Amino acid sequence: MRSLRAERGQATTDYIALLALAALLLVVGAGVASAAAPGIVNAVVGQLGRALCLVAGGDCPIAPRRPCTVASTRDAQHSAINLGIVRLGDDRYVLRERLSDGTIRLTFAVRDGGGVEGGVGGRVDVDLGRHKISVEREARGGVEGLIGHGEVFYARSEREADALLVAHLRGAGPPASEVFAEGGARAFARVSGKTAGGPGGQLDGMASAILGARRDRRNGQLTVSLGAGTAGTGIVSVLVGGGAGVLDGQAVLGLTLDRRGRPAELTLSATGRAAAGATLPKGILDAVAQAADPRTQTSTGGRRWELGARVDLHDPAVAGAWRAFRGAPTSTAAIRGLGEALRDHATVDVRTYALDSATTGIGVSLALGMKLGAEYDHAVDRAKLLSAARRPPFGLWEPRTDCVGG
Repeated sequence: MRSLRAERGQATTDYIALLALAALLLVVGAGVASAAAPGIVNAVVGQLGRALCLVAGGDCPIAPRRPCTVASTRDAQHSAINLGIVRLGDDRYVLRERLSDGTIRLTFAVRDGGGVEGGVGGRVDVDLGRHKISVEREARGGVEGLIGHGEVFYARSEREADALLVAHLRGAGPPASEVFAEGGARAFARVSGKTAGGPGGQLDGMASAILGARRDRRNGQLTVSLGAGTAGTGIVSVLVGGGAGVLDGQAVLGLTLDRRGRPAELTLSATGRAAAGATLPKGILDAVAQAADPRTQTSTGGRRWELGARVDLHDPAVAGAWRAFRGAPTSTAAIRGLGEALRDHATVDVRTYALDSATTGIGVSLALGMKLGAEYDHAVDRAKLLSAARRPPFGLWEPRTDCVGG
């Protein structure tokens, strides 16, 4: 009986070895035969990897291909008041996204802030579209705490989204599909000098740390997120093999727990913006260039890039890298280790968008150590998807034709 069991174990080992050899030969052959068709290579690698996992007796789920945001409109309002050294702020926005699967995602969010701010100088800033007045001579800085919350809804059509939006604003909408909350702190500084109709300049700086939690009521999953700061930028750079460029905000690491509270998935998301005439960061540019149609524009005049990576935490290599980073999040070795684990084992998506923004607002302030003033801004940002690329674990970059068409 023992020998029979041993023979079966040996047979299983031999079978796995043969499959591994076949996988290697097929991947090499597919790579040579279809250098211009990375989707074929990725399909072969994915299916053989799943076969090896099943033979080894593992839990081998197939990761779903999540839809892209094809177009979005973000309607945001910001207001703040300064009384002495006290600063109070309020931010709220409605984000409407059209997804590649035809659904509409609506996000409603509110974020309040309170802290201290001081400075020297003053400003009068009025922007009402055609009428603009701007006179600034000030240097200011401060620190504030932040707390926010929001809800996410999904609609099957534009008409249903319109009805949902109206119902929510009236306080009579259906329960949200997802709810989230966040809190943290940020420090900011600004030095500016300009007069109406004349030249001017400004220097802004900001650093923040945000901790958040999101509950998906549809499946019971809880995602805890942390703005990763410079560590996040370093992970992105390792992940895409090039500089991450300037991020709009911090890169965000997310840990998803299943309905039983067990770690299930690790995610990384980051966004960056480039001014007119600039180019995408090298790693992002390479990913888009490898997968996109040669006619796709890679110039980034008024462009934004987004990166998303996700990986199953049941993978021992990834779980180990995550534990090392969690134990020493400022360690260069831990940052590089987590970046390399995501590079090899994660599904990575990169997208670029064309941007169109319009802002109106008014602000008045006077400061001499302490500050008195108030400000209000209303901004509408629209984005349209230009290119989307995807790289599965151990695979090649391929275009997301389900997002941008074949």
